Order: sequence, then structure tokens, then C-alpha cells
Amino acid sequence: MHISSSEASRKSHEPELVGARALREWITGEQEQYSRVFLVESGASAETVAAVAREDDAVLLHAQSGPYDGPAHAFRFTGALSEVGDELFFGERGVELQDYVATAFVQIIGPTTVGFFDETGWQSFLDDADLARRTGVFPSSLIDPRVLLANRRALAAPGELATPSAIRVGSDGRISVGLQGEVIGEVDELATVIESRLPRAVALGGMVPRQALIEGLSGRGWIGRYLHATDLIKMLRLANGVEKISGFGWSFVDDARADAEPSASDPFLLETSDGFVLADVTTLRRQLLSPMTAKVVDATQTSSTPELAVDRLARECGLSESDANALCRDAATALNIHFGTRAHASRHTASGSGR
Repeated sequence: MHISSSEASRKSHEPELVGARALREWITGEQEQYSRVFLVESGASAETVAAVAREDDAVLLHAQSGPYDGPAHAFRFTGALSEVGDELFFGERGVELQDYVATAFVQIIGPTTVGFFDETGWQSFLDDADLARRTGVFPSSLIDPRVLLANRRALAAPGELATPSAIRVGSDGRISVGLQGEVIGEVDELATVIESRLPRAVALGGMVPRQALIEGLSGRGWIGRYLHATDLIKMLRLANGVEKISGFGWSFVDDARADAEPSASDPFLLETSDGFVLADVTTLRRQLLSPMTAKVVDATQTSSTPELAVDRLARECGLSESDANALCRDAATALNIHFGTRAHASRHTASGSGR
């Protein structure tokens, strides 16, 4: 069978591409293709990992980590990803590790993952998020398609209990969670410690004290939504601070009665030069909305109960409650939107004026 040069090149790079995708899951903590991803540093025991990794796991092995004979998908890398400036490669595909603060001042020239290496970086992340919440202007580093924020899953749900999905097997024999997480055991305890249910915040606690993390995220139940909004900006190549994203400096129904946050994965309501758009970062679906439908979406997503959404929409648009109820019900079915989760504080305090 004849294989074209372009197809041959693609096939020769497939292991590198798949390895890079597994690394992405390890960096973010977001499971897509694999149940767990192990990163085995140079000098660490590959045999121990082979004994516990399953067929639905991935193992990222340093080129000098020795032979591997296990059921999990295995990929070899060179380099490292521990300290600022480190680079890790799958063949010619590489990613550099940078501090969150530094990314605002350095030139991004290729795939880069950013993390928090001290409390200054952590506070800068929170300050940037608060600014985006108030104004709709997002930090340039997080909306650069070449930049990947580490430990996203832990940021969105720090208190959620789960077994680790991103495990580092260090050359010193210590087991830790994710890119920068806490040490949870020694290599001879691997089979036991990876089955322990731990708060996702352990993936962030290696560089920033856990209490500082908890305090920083408490009351910011919209952080998961914020991270999805950065994905949305990348996906649609939105002009930063120009197109309006509901919940970030703008609310279409600005009646000071919103009591809920949309779920992180719910579609986003936008106001663009083309009009009102509903965009879903999960399905990549986009659709234009009439102003009335846009108000239905905003009222529904920012209300914790159907009764509140109906009352708000009826008042906003001068509708009967039965008509408002029908609109909310139809929108939820047709547009796959949901009522929000009750917020700790009124949502409008972080938003700008509506229209």
C-alpha cells in the first residue's frame, strides 16, 4: 500500500502527538482520554508503575527511566517539567514551564504551561480573575492559545474529594500529585496512595499553602466559569474586552436580582458585532439569538430557581408569568442551558451595567 510523504510524516509523529495529549491531561488534571496519567522522572522506578498502571492509564516515561512492560499506554520524553524554565519534549514537540507572573513580561514563543511558584503568583492570578470579573478584560497570558494553565481541575473544584488522576513519580522516590502538588507518599506505597481520596487542592499545595488556596477560592464560585471563558476567547478569537461575555463585566438582564452562577460548562451568552451569540466550549456550537431569547438565557442561567427566573423575565420584558414560564422552559430544552447555582453574593456586584 502506497503511503504519501505527508501521511508517512503524520504517522511517524502520531506517538509524539498522543504523548503530548496525555501530558496535557497530566498538567491540567482534566481527564479526557485516560483515567490516570503517571509521569515518571529520570531515575524513578518504571517497574513499580508498570505494576499498578491499568490499560486505561497513560505512563509518561523519561528516556532514561529504564524498560517498561505494563498494560498502560507508554510514551517516552526527554527533559523535565519541575522548575521555571524547564522544557519537556516528545520528539520535536516541546512545552516550557513558566511562572504565572512572568508570563505577563516574557515573550511566548511556543507551547507553555504556567503555574504558581509562590504566593505572589497565586495572588496575581486571583487579582487578574477579579479584574476580568469586573471589567471583562482577561489576562493576555491565559487567552494565548499557546499557554496552558496547570492544575485547572483543582482550581475549579479545590474541595472535591477524588483519587489522583495526575501522579508524579520522582527520581527521589517520592509520589506527588500533578505538576506542583503535595507529596502523598513514597514509591513503595504507590499502589495504596493513588487509591486515596484526597481534596483536589493537594495538586496546588506544593508551592502555595493550602489555607491560602482555600481562602483565595472561597467566595469565588465562578472560577471554573472564568477558566472556561478563557477557552471561549481562544476558540472564537474574541477581541479582549471588546466582545461582551455575560458574567464578566456585563449582564444583559441587570436587575440586581440575580442570585446564581451558571455552571462552568453551560454555554456562554455573548454580545458581539454580529449580535447576541450563545457559544458552547464543550460542543463548539454557536448560534445567533434574538434579544428576547438572549434575555431568557441570561435570566435562566443567573437564577437559582425557575420561579425566580420567570418572575425576573416577566418584569424585564412585560410578559405574563405563563408566557415567561413557557419561554424559559423552551430555552432550557432547545439551547441546553440550566438554572444556576446559588451564589454567596449577588452576581450583579461583579458585573457592569446591562443595556
